[in-house]
Amino acid sequence: MPDFTFVTYDGLPDLDPDDRLAVDALAKRGLNAVPAVWNDPAVDWSRAGTCIIRSTWDYHLDHAGFLAWADRVAAVAALWNPPHIVRWNSNKRYLEEIERRGAPIVSTAWLRAGQPVDITAFLHERGWERAVIKPVVGLATRNVMMVEPSADGLARAQAHADMLLAEQDVMVQPFLESVERYGERALVFIDGEYSHAARKIAFQPLAVAGEAGETPVVAEPDEIAVAKLVAGMVEGALYGRVDLVRDEAGKPIIIEFELVEPSLFLSLHPPAAERFADALAKLIR
Repeated sequence: MPDFTFVTYDGLPDLDPDDRLAVDALAKRGLNAVPAVWNDPAVDWSRAGTCIIRSTWDYHLDHAGFLAWADRVAAVAALWNPPHIVRWNSNKRYLEEIERRGAPIVSTAWLRAGQPVDITAFLHERGWERAVIKPVVGLATRNVMMVEPSADGLARAQAHADMLLAEQDVMVQPFLESVERYGERALVFIDGEYSHAARKIAFQPLAVAGEAGETPVVAEPDEIAVAKLVAGMVEGALYGRVDLVRDEAGKPIIIEFELVEPSLFLSLHPPAAERFADALAKLIR
């Protein structure tokens, strides 16, 4: 039986190369880790050792099935992050809670499934010329649309919103110019401690870590302070990533708090793989 199973999806059956850095670091500690696809019926999770959710990048396509899988695994093995964190964090309405608890987030409007909406009037009421429409359960840029202020852009946005709302809740946020100029900052936490940061590009495609335009960056003190505030709101997380942008006043605000399957960008910060391996080793020693 392996010490660890790194959980992935069938698009990356051998793991993201970034996660294999952690596998190699564990091997130096005399610990072995193997990959397994989360919805592979042949996997015996009771013999998988400690299970670490990593690149399960299709979970949003079967959200209910993924949550049920997490509960089943946790009944027979240790699972990180634990199911209660996965359940909470896999629906982006968690942003409402962290905002109530004092986190500065990107201004967000929430639309209920089945709710009719006139996108043009909706954006006009809020003074948002450009906006972003997202499903509340989603990953990367799937079904994420930038709303452009032209008549054609608004028509496409209306059709897109109608399509999403037929099936699930939707969130709408203003598009912030800083995303294009300054970029998005992804601050990685390992075992509750801030580790390192990466700069992400706007509307970054789903790709293995380091191949979608990310670059290493030194986070600013105000970014680290906000990220620590948010990371401290959740207890018992092995890993997490706080994604920040800057508002029109230049202040850091939260766009995502990733606790399910975030890329940790280990390759962009050489000590991070060792740090992650140390955190994993503590789980079984």
